Amino acid sequence: MSASTGVQHFVLLLVLGASTHSAEAFVINTVNSLDCVYAPAQHSVIFPIKESDNSEGISLTEIEKGDALSSAFDAMVESSNFMFQSSAHAQSPSTTLRGQSQGHQVSSCRMPAFGTSATVTFAPLHSSCDENGDPTEYILSALNFDYPIDDFGHLCLEIYKYRDDMRGVVSMDHLRENVLDYLNSRPPDPGADAELTSSEAIGNDRLGALLDDAVDSECISKLERDGYVVIDDVIKTSQSSNDKLSQWSNKGETGQEDCRTDTVAFMNRDHAVECGVEMQYDLLLALASHLNNKMNLYESPFAPVFPGTKENPLTNPTGSNMQMAEYGPQDFYNPHSDNSIERGHHGDYIYQGSEEEYIDNLYGNDFYDDTTPWRAAMQREMFSGEKRRSNYRCITAILYLNEGWEVQDGGQLRMYLDSAHCEIPNTAEYTHNYVDVNPSNGKLLLFDSRMIHSVEKVLHQSKIRRALTLWMTRPEESGVTGERFFLQDDDN
Repeated sequence: MSASTGVQHFVLLLVLGASTHSAEAFVINTVNSLDCVYAPAQHSVIFPIKESDNSEGISLTEIEKGDALSSAFDAMVESSNFMFQSSAHAQSPSTTLRGQSQGHQVSSCRMPAFGTSATVTFAPLHSSCDENGDPTEYILSALNFDYPIDDFGHLCLEIYKYRDDMRGVVSMDHLRENVLDYLNSRPPDPGADAELTSSEAIGNDRLGALLDDAVDSECISKLERDGYVVIDDVIKTSQSSNDKLSQWSNKGETGQEDCRTDTVAFMNRDHAVECGVEMQYDLLLALASHLNNKMNLYESPFAPVFPGTKENPLTNPTGSNMQMAEYGPQDFYNPHSDNSIERGHHGDYIYQGSEEEYIDNLYGNDFYDDTTPWRAAMQREMFSGEKRRSNYRCITAILYLNEGWEVQDGGQLRMYLDSAHCEIPNTAEYTHNYVDVNPSNGKLLLFDSRMIHSVEKVLHQSKIRRALTLWMTRPEESGVTGERFFLQDDDN
């Protein structure tokens, strides 16, 4: 069908239903019998079709659409570690439909890790067929999963990995929203043992001596007392390294233009070596172990989560764990906290009754579930009157890279004093005193991640303000569900 027939909607519903059908019940050979086999949807994600064109602008036939989507499903099954072809489809996992809907297929697979009868099928819906008999909806059904809420989110995340194979036909907008909901409902990554990246562990005596000299007992005492400390001339970054960072292609916008206009990238050590800042990278990663050994961290009512311990509570984030941020002329970041109090969270009173009754009152009987204890923990601090934070971040470390940066260039980090318990960041400028930190080359800023701070507008018309940031984490049984994730739009 050509684009001249108008914009159609090709809808992919990701449905998680409770069904008694086995995997083989979904081996369907006619479109007409499809609608009766699916249980009512508990979760769904809609994918509108693009205007009958693929990513190269070439008009697709119905056969090409069906082939593209079934091939994407089959490729996902083949490469996945937890998806397996259904026994009835061992030789040919996709079954072509007969009738007018040529090219559209029913595919299925088993997911035994999600339940002994867990089955996923991918098929067009007869009830969505247009006047030509061509289906305008596909349905991906996940049935008989042991833990449907979590497993559905996991399935959506897996499908999102294969978006390049489908987005020439359909939009990814709704799948992206579902993946974000899933990621943002999970407990944060507890991080890695800080001792793994200590100066001793990596065999860098120079780094150990540098930390002992720069982050000494006096600096640590100020950090404990005031919640922040500024240390000048710790380790400088060369112009050559700044040039490499300027040309580094991993940078992108944050998608938060209403409150910040910088560009960021997250780097691992290979990236750091590529840009000539490996010593700076190692220094920031070694800080958590140094502070575990030297600092008396504030008391917490919550038990630590491994690899954090009571004696060594700080851990390091994993993966591409260090942020490089760039601010050009007129760029800014409004007042915010790196670990804010959850908005809309009713933690300022104590419920009179049992914890189970309170959680049941909020979420229903199925919320308080021993098989998913983190779900109950999400609200446990409400019951105790504590206020839940948005992530595990505990100490923020920022190393500035800007040679010759003057106060009149703008771009100062404005730290609002005694603001760790301020609930609305934008009010801090009216209620708290502040200090400005000039982002000059080699300066190290450490502060309590709960404190409100901003980046003032860059005033120089040509200078670029750069900084490396590491958030040392303190994983605890506090019910935290992680900082907000953002996924790049990447053209749907």
